[in-house]
Amino acid sequence: MSGAVGGSTVLVAGGAGFIGSHFVELVAARGDRVVVLDALTYAGSLDNLAAATARPGYVFARGSINDGRLVRGLLAEHRPAAIVNFAAETHVDRSIDSPADFIETNL
Repeated sequence: MSGAVGGSTVLVAGGAGFIGSHFVELVAARGDRVVVLDALTYAGSLDNLAAATARPGYVFARGSINDGRLVRGLLAEHRPAAIVNFAAETHVDRSIDSPADFIETNL
């Protein structure tokens, strides 16, 4: 990734979660463009991205990594050099309540 705005673009799925948002801030601070894709479920919050939103080259798309049409559109429009996936169902209690959600998102 380059160190100047306008360099590389990184697509970060699950970028509004705790870990993903910290990664987004690192990418944005380097001056690279960052496209965040997040469904904003129980684990994601736009508040986590407050620092990144002020940086040039930041883009947010609300949606699921399971939405093939949306993902293809983001890939075609932004042509990322890298894709990093932090989108995952992680809470064990939720895996018991809704195991299908875990299989769909994590696999």
